Amino acid sequence: MATDRKQQNPTETTLESGLTPIQEQAAIMLASGENITSVSEKLNLNRSTIYQWQQKITFQCFFNSQRKEAKDTLKNGLLSLYKDALDAVKGCLTSENESIRLKTAMWIIAKVENNPVGSTDARELLKKEATRTESVFQDWEAEKEVFDEKKYQKLLAENGLK
Repeated sequence: MATDRKQQNPTETTLESGLTPIQEQAAIMLASGENITSVSEKLNLNRSTIYQWQQKITFQCFFNSQRKEAKDTLKNGLLSLYKDALDAVKGCLTSENESIRLKTAMWIIAKVENNPVGSTDARELLKKEATRTESVFQDWEAEKEVFDEKKYQKLLAENGLK
C-alpha cells in the first residue's frame, strides 16, 4: 500500500558516495535493471522519493559508477565467449546452407569495411599535438592555430623520429 511507504531523509551519508546506505542500495538495484516500482516496494519507499534521489548529482554519479561496473562485468563475460563466437562464425562459413554462408560472409565483410583505420602518419599526429588554438580579438572574435616547433621537435625526439 503506497500510503504505508516512508519518505527517506538522507541523514547518515557515506564519505565515498555522499549517499545514505539505502540510497546506495536503490542506485545499485536500478543500475542492475530493476524498475522504480520494484525498488520502492523492496525498500519500502515512496516512488517519489526515488525520483527525488535521481535528481541528485551524487545519486546520478553513484548510479553511473554502478552501471559502468555492471557493463564492465558483462564485457568481461562476453570476452570469455569470444573464441566460441568466432568458432560459431567459422562454422557458419562452412555451413551446407548456402544462404547462411552468404549472410555470414556479407556480415564479416561489412564489419571489416566499417572498422575505421586510424592515422598511419606519426609525424602528422605529433604536429597536431604541437599545435594549439588561440583566440584572436580584433574587430571580431576569431581563432588561429599556432604551431609550436620546439614542442614538435621534442615530441619527435621522444618518439624516436628525429
